[in-house]
Amino acid sequence: MIRILIADAQYLIRVGLTNLLASVKDFNVIGEASNSKELLFLTKEHHPDVIIFDYKSEKYFSQEDIQLVKRISPTTNFLVISDDNSKPSIYSAIEKGVISFLTKECDKEEIIGAIYATAKNEKFLCHKVIDIIIEKHLHVNEDNCKPLNLSLRETEIIKLTAKGWAAKTIAEHLFLSTHTIYTHKKNIMKKLKINSSSEMIVYAIQNRLITRDELVEGVG
Repeated sequence: MIRILIADAQYLIRVGLTNLLASVKDFNVIGEASNSKELLFLTKEHHPDVIIFDYKSEKYFSQEDIQLVKRISPTTNFLVISDDNSKPSIYSAIEKGVISFLTKECDKEEIIGAIYATAKNEKFLCHKVIDIIIEKHLHVNEDNCKPLNLSLRETEIIKLTAKGWAAKTIAEHLFLSTHTIYTHKKNIMKKLKINSSSEMIVYAIQNRLITRDELVEGVG
């Protein structure tokens, strides 16, 4: 049973999501928060597996709530469902710890798939969010075509990470230890001069290691 907390300033959104998720036997909505104070209180009380969150209503929530929740309940994962289309804002939320990100245009199947993925600490980004991230961070230097010295193993780890596979799952798939996977990731980020898995996703799509469809299929 996946315990879910819905944190959204809009009453109709909270009620709509609660009713939608009630039809899924694996889901248990343990509460609804209409502001930051309620979000922190309910997190302390229930330690939910997934928080469905919209930080865009500045009077009621903010991105800082993500870090505050993580201090209270480190194992709680965030799924943002928002109409935010600001590239810096979306990227900032991901950097603060958001695992999955959907727009409010996404359908029931995407929402359910995103919850399952988020509960397993796997990424789920809808196509629109992927496009926003890529547009902001996809910069090709045409004057520098020198290939990076990535091994076949490192390339494979990039692909699986971009598909949303957790380090433990990658380790089991490749018959390696989890520690080895983390070491590979550290070396990959150093070579690519990046600091996060979200930037690794951008690299994977930019270099055609994975398609947008494979990304969503992998994490769904």
